[in-house]
Amino acid sequence: MKFIVFGLGSFGASLATKLVSLGHEVIGVDKSIEVTERWKDGITHTIALDASSRDAMQTLPLKEMDCAVVAIGETPGISIMIAALTKQLGVQRIICRVVDETQQTVLESMGIDEFAYPESDSAERLAYRLDLKGVVESYKISDEYHLLEVKVPDRYVGTRVSEINFVGEHQVQLLTVIRPEKQRNLLGTVHTVRRAQGIITSDIELAKDDTLLLFGEVKRLEEFIGQYE
Repeated sequence: MKFIVFGLGSFGASLATKLVSLGHEVIGVDKSIEVTERWKDGITHTIALDASSRDAMQTLPLKEMDCAVVAIGETPGISIMIAALTKQLGVQRIICRVVDETQQTVLESMGIDEFAYPESDSAERLAYRLDLKGVVESYKISDEYHLLEVKVPDRYVGTRVSEINFVGEHQVQLLTVIRPEKQRNLLGTVHTVRRAQGIITSDIELAKDDTLLLFGEVKRLEEFIGQYE
């Protein structure tokens, strides 16, 4: 996959280099030439430019990117501007680092609904989430075991939990189901929040937009995720 990361501070650089190590092509963008020079050997391509300038942004191959990550955290206003330009210039998937509720509310009003919270989310965790198709979130318990939030595979939409042998067939444990609900934010914009369904009962029927919280060995989880491909 092809990613572009705006802002090569500690979080952005860690994310970009981890994605490269996972086999992806990454463009790292930062306003500082010194910073881009520092990371040129660890990131596929590094470019020094002012990403808050529309003219500068139009020189980037944004429409070729599978995902853009706005990793700038120190200046929320600049981050919002870059996110807006990235969306206007045709990137379909945008993830923004956010530092407060106001910044997230403004981004939601722009139609952006994927966020990274570096205070609780490591760059490695976000990279793993981007690397595996279908993964919404990942939590490393140990080297061998992870918790993963994954989208319901199409084959299970409309199926009751009791009809899926998670442990016996897939050797993973379903902990709960997370469902989206519509809610209005402070600006009155309707956005989606996620609600855990609590302890799962066998008669729950899985819906298209559900997310499964699964626990298991990494290799077993990856085999389960392989159903998306």
